[in-house]
Amino acid sequence: MVKPLAALLFAPALLAGGLQGPVKVVDKHGERPTLKDAIAILEPLTHRADAQKRPMLRIRTTGKRFVPRVAWTTPGSPVSFPNQDHILHNVFSVTPGEAFDTGHYEPGDAPRWTAAKPGLVKLYCNVHRKMNAFLWIVDTPWADVLDGQKGLDFKNVPPGRYKLRLWHPEVGEKDFEVSIGEGVTMGNWTLQANLPDFEPHKNKFGKDYPPAKDEGNY
Repeated sequence: MVKPLAALLFAPALLAGGLQGPVKVVDKHGERPTLKDAIAILEPLTHRADAQKRPMLRIRTTGKRFVPRVAWTTPGSPVSFPNQDHILHNVFSVTPGEAFDTGHYEPGDAPRWTAAKPGLVKLYCNVHRKMNAFLWIVDTPWADVLDGQKGLDFKNVPPGRYKLRLWHPEVGEKDFEVSIGEGVTMGNWTLQANLPDFEPHKNKFGKDYPPAKDEGNY
């Protein structure tokens, strides 16, 4: 459900529209978890603004982690998974409509996959249970992974009504409706973290992972 965004302030009109403002993530104690790995997606509600196909997105497996952990691309755009570790990896997803399995692959290999339709694709490694990543496939020109420091800063946005998606692994998705004029629209957004930083899951066969001997090395 799209929720109204309170207290948007409008700056003097500029030649191009835009959306700017800080984003915070707080937990139930009012403390601030990191904003890193949050993503902002701006989708037009009153007109079309299709995204262009993006260059190859590389999600590396290194140090038994996916890097970056959160990324985005567009439908039809290629994604590769370079193995920069000295061990086998196996990237898979069971996301409906986007399920795939690279199979086990060697250090130095980089299997490829092509994104199909908009939505969130959850990525896992069938070898290491604590490896997870999140790939957003978006059909809009305006998307940005926040780096933990900056807030929103979308430029060259035509006037109109938009849905702003804000997502974070410990928050989930929060949607806001935003009206953007000819100038820069200012706002601020606070997200409530109430989800664990790691989502338990089964392996690609739907079974529990075997006990890990090097669990502490993640």
